[in-house]
Amino acid sequence: MAAIDDSLSFEQACTLPTTWCTVHMSLLASRPRAGHHALLQAGAGGVGLAAGEYTHWVGTRASVTVGRPYKHWYLHGMGLRGETLSSRDGGAFALGASKLLGS
Repeated sequence: MAAIDDSLSFEQACTLPTTWCTVHMSLLASRPRAGHHALLQAGAGGVGLAAGEYTHWVGTRASVTVGRPYKHWYLHGMGLRGETLSSRDGGAFALGASKLLGS
């Protein structure tokens, strides 16, 4: 149990346990560790943002896929500069992924 912060409505606060449990169970299966690298799909959505925080917490480097340019900019502002890949353009995704993998 935790108190609901004034910045959240009751409905918004109710979604947090489900979001974080989804992230925890998904990443628990992959066993992320410090020094590992994770690719997160839909990084600007609720689960994607929580997964980004989770990977930061365990020391895993995260790259994320996002579609719209403003979502790239948003995530760059959160410190993921150079770690976002396009989910709308297959060629851009392949180029970004090859840069991240050092190919």
